[in-house]
Amino acid sequence: MAQDTTILDSNDDKMVLLGNAAWTLLATHPVDQIDLDVVADMAGVERGPAGVLSGSVQGLVLAKMTRLDRQSLMETYDDIQDAGAVSIREKIIEGLLHWFETYAPYRSQIDQLNKYARSHPDLALRLLVGLEALIRHILVMSGDAALGLKGMVRVKGVACVFLATARVWMKDDSNDLAATMKILDQRMSRAEEWGISLRIFEGGRSHDVSDGSI
Repeated sequence: MAQDTTILDSNDDKMVLLGNAAWTLLATHPVDQIDLDVVADMAGVERGPAGVLSGSVQGLVLAKMTRLDRQSLMETYDDIQDAGAVSIREKIIEGLLHWFETYAPYRSQIDQLNKYARSHPDLALRLLVGLEALIRHILVMSGDAALGLKGMVRVKGVACVFLATARVWMKDDSNDLAATMKILDQRMSRAEEWGISLRIFEGGRSHDVSDGSI
């Protein structure tokens, strides 16, 4: 049994190494121009096991993004816990902003993915699913269970805020991401106005600390 656990841990470690290598290459190469054997050599993993473990370069890249998303979420959670009483709105903004901070060194990779996704619907769909999962985690962490039809609409609404903000973030080279923060706040305010008019918010605006939804 202990031996099986050791093997599992070793395979997980190899997946991390492969994902890191694929992610590094993605900064300068489109997804479809990254060879899995090159990734394996760069990661120091035998080519045969690398192919079995990863399946595809796209899979490695998406797995790397999942790890970065999880890192961003847990760091945001720790920050929120230290901050004390914070409104749901502020928690959501903090979660989104921290994602942009986490990925700031990786704008080249995001740009490559965006370009490739325009002509590859399968990747575009998987990125969208990953984004909505990230948003749902942020909402739950902020105090919004995001349940039911209204919850689904709130997830999609915040996802739209994220996408609109990302366009500015891609060009924001300031150390404090001031332009990103400004557009994020503006888009959140606009989303709140739409949410109130469409009765998506059950307890008023998301500024309220005690409200159960954004």
